[in-house]
Amino acid sequence: MNDHIELPRTGGVRRAALLGALALAAMLGACGSRPPAPTQMDLGPSPAWPQQAALAKRVELQGVTAPETLQGTGIAYRLADSDPYARRMYRDSRWAAPLPVLVASRLRQQIARAPVAAGADPQVVIGVTLELEESLQNFSSATRSEVQLRVIATAEDGTQRAFDRSEPAGANAEGAVKATAAAVDAMGPEIAAWAATLSPRVPQGRGRR
Repeated sequence: MNDHIELPRTGGVRRAALLGALALAAMLGACGSRPPAPTQMDLGPSPAWPQQAALAKRVELQGVTAPETLQGTGIAYRLADSDPYARRMYRDSRWAAPLPVLVASRLRQQIARAPVAAGADPQVVIGVTLELEESLQNFSSATRSEVQLRVIATAEDGTQRAFDRSEPAGANAEGAVKATAAAVDAMGPEIAAWAATLSPRVPQGRGRR
């Protein structure tokens, strides 16, 4: 009996090779078409403290909190002229850390540089906590926007004050970042000057017995 061995057809081999090459090319093309990672943005170098702005007392920033909408790293904007109810995030730019973390770091550096008025008791420190209520780039047209920043400051004795600031922000994420930094920098001396006018909290356990 003669054994019969069937050889593969040349056309089938070529077809399989072609399909494999196409699949590899598609896979490599998909890898090459991935969008670049978002640019990581922060608030830039901390500014110098304004001249002739000595504080009546030392001020210490104890922390910055924020609602859930500001806990991520997305840079938020709103198209007030066309879609005012949607809060959007830039695709190609992100905060390098959650914005409350960036704000706390920047304000601590800024306030630490503040001089204290002559004659002030260096042992007296006014602690203040901030709540970052809003930070949003609001577009009034395709080319014009402003960043709106709102902060609630609470001193150790429970005294509170709201601080609001708006800065022109251009038409992109870079403009939003620069405007946010400018707003935070402007708020820092205002918050510290307000807190320095308050009386320090009396520690529990002190007083007459």
